[in-house]
Amino acid sequence: MSQRIKRKCRSALSVLPLFCAVVSLASCSVAGLEKFALENKLEASSSAYDESAVANAQSKRQDKSDFLQFDSFITGGKQADTGRLGVFKRLLVGPADDVQFIRPVAVGGIDSYLYIVDAGAQAIFRYDLINQLVEPVGEVGPQFVGEPGNIFVARDRSFYIVDELGKQVIQFNEQGDVLQVFKDPANLSRPIDVIVDELTGNVLVADASFSHIVVFNPFGKSIKAIGRRGSGEGRFRAITAITIGLEGLYVVDRLELPVQVVSMNGEFKYSFGESYHVFPTAIAVNQDRQVFVADQSDNTIRVYRDAVLLGTVGGTGAGPGRFRKVTSMWVSDDKLYLADSLNRRVQVMRILPDTSRPAALTL
Repeated sequence: MSQRIKRKCRSALSVLPLFCAVVSLASCSVAGLEKFALENKLEASSSAYDESAVANAQSKRQDKSDFLQFDSFITGGKQADTGRLGVFKRLLVGPADDVQFIRPVAVGGIDSYLYIVDAGAQAIFRYDLINQLVEPVGEVGPQFVGEPGNIFVARDRSFYIVDELGKQVIQFNEQGDVLQVFKDPANLSRPIDVIVDELTGNVLVADASFSHIVVFNPFGKSIKAIGRRGSGEGRFRAITAITIGLEGLYVVDRLELPVQVVSMNGEFKYSFGESYHVFPTAIAVNQDRQVFVADQSDNTIRVYRDAVLLGTVGGTGAGPGRFRKVTSMWVSDDKLYLADSLNRRVQVMRILPDTSRPAALTL
């Protein structure tokens, strides 16, 4: 048999089922046609359901982590009416409206209180983690030239907030009154993050323009700078976040070495994350020396210890364990709190025990 004949035969066979289906449909009644359409619709629906189920199962497998596990969302809450004025107001006009976050950009905390910087609302909220009540802290919004940015909450419950456009960091007391302003026109052009060295009381402010960390004493006077612009160890080009851990000062940079650990005097110790990060934006360190680094490029959280990657969680999305632009993180005990900015929420992740480390011996 010639190749042309074979091709014709195959072509005829390929259209045979379609031909039979057309003939069958042509001989059907209207009721038969309706039954045929319904059966095909059910079959397609079943197929779509199966594909959806498979996709969901795959997603669950991808979200599973040995280090972080989704705990809850905080999107706002019932507003607390505290103090005599709050009680009087509640009796006079009734309970306050619920608070809904608009664009939370920073989180910090102390004890059982979480502080949320909502740039969309131009306000700072204090969230009671036990009673799940939220209240605005004073009238701090008008104190900023631009939008409020990153926050650090000190042990005395005062808090420091970055005012990037105002080229300053403002310290407030627990009630929201201004205590101190940290400015240095010669060395502070674009403050991006702030932390406090609780041992000395010094305030460290990362500057994204000058690419260094300005150190202020507790009275607001700048006393030195850590690092300088450049490439390589101990040099920075685009700092996005800083924090303090047991091993020193952790500096996150989106254009240079992603994470550098330096002493409080600026002496380089080590770096990590070079193979994994494109746009790191936030960092947190716990007492077990686990380091959590958020990356805006893929909306993930990577977990490290001793400069070694332990695991990666997250990804872009709105579901549990998924993120859209994490801009700040705070760790407390076994919980990691993340400002999931474009999802308009704070996401809480539980830090699981590290089973890769040998258990401590008990005598």
